[in-house]
Amino acid sequence: MTLAPPAPGTDPAHEGAPVSSAPRTATPTTPRRTRSAARTAPIEPLPIPTPRGPVSAALVAVLTGRVGAPPIVSSFDAQVERAIISSPDILTDDDLQLALLCFGALDAGGLGRVDARWAADPLLLAVRENLETALEEALRQEVPLPTARAARGAIATGEDVADAVATALDVIIDDAESSRPHRYLAGESTAPQLREHLVARSIRSVLVDADQRVVADDATAAAVLLARLGDQRLQTERGRYLDVVDVRVLTAVNTTAMLARHDRLRGLFYGLRTTTGSIETSIESAVIEALGRLGRPLLQSDAARGAGAGRARIAGGLVEAQPELLDDVLLGAAIGVAVERWITEHEVVRWTVGRSALRECDALRNDAVLRADRAAEIPPVDDRPITLPVERTGGIRR
Repeated sequence: MTLAPPAPGTDPAHEGAPVSSAPRTATPTTPRRTRSAARTAPIEPLPIPTPRGPVSAALVAVLTGRVGAPPIVSSFDAQVERAIISSPDILTDDDLQLALLCFGALDAGGLGRVDARWAADPLLLAVRENLETALEEALRQEVPLPTARAARGAIATGEDVADAVATALDVIIDDAESSRPHRYLAGESTAPQLREHLVARSIRSVLVDADQRVVADDATAAAVLLARLGDQRLQTERGRYLDVVDVRVLTAVNTTAMLARHDRLRGLFYGLRTTTGSIETSIESAVIEALGRLGRPLLQSDAARGAGAGRARIAGGLVEAQPELLDDVLLGAAIGVAVERWITEHEVVRWTVGRSALRECDALRNDAVLRADRAAEIPPVDDRPITLPVERTGGIRR
């Protein structure tokens, strides 16, 4: 394994500053991805997570080494390639998804104790590209492309393309908002289960792309809800519960980061952001309804109610300018629905059979609140894998 020396022109004194590994180019027909003033403040480095397998362990070993020193891990790129080929399903592969999240964190405020110059290392960039390619291929294979005949007809006739695309996206969103997980959170979840959901949702705050233009819309709301539900006992600092969350949360983070990073995937990106913004708002509404049911009423913020507003029109405008992106916009919307559904349906399946939706690990055992929740709410059960039907096209993944 050959790791590159510091990139030319890199200032070693700024080791905490993330390095953008994929410069973007804007075109007159590509909507600008804007950032808000609140999102330009320095971002705290993400704590180095506990590895979940040999690939993430090797990556952590490399990243915590000295740039330019002899390689700590031999043939790391070949190891990752073998792991991708042998993985039964990269979408639920803890080891590969955690490795990909670490790469993304280098662009998003950095990793604790990691030299930011690693983000520009050619070999590591190639490894990240291989992981992202495998993730993209899996998503395209797993999630069916919506039909949207009206949108296709509008493109053929050249009339009202933006409106037709926005309508098609609204249909996808409406289907997602009627899903069972939302109803379970609102009507049946217990306080410990709500805490688990919000702990998992708080991890979405690790998502920022290299130019700080993409942040999970619900990061702040999740922190507020965590504090409200946990009576200030749960922690809200960035990445605090990364070790305890299910792999599907990592997959959602990595999917959005990947689509935001590559201009060639901009159609997928705008479609995904249209649906995830609306779904996040619906889930927050369900959580707030549950809080009221549990005697802890909380009003939903105006900002949350407005999340996702206008995104369908923006995506429609993109397709109007570049009709060849229609399929990617529609597929991106479907992917946004799928990754959110995989997370919440996993939670519901675990809860309804008397189990926690969080991972058993040291971080979970050492957290007083979550440990107490498990002791009080989760009875001792046979911990063998759950055998239930699997819907492979946008349904439950286990």
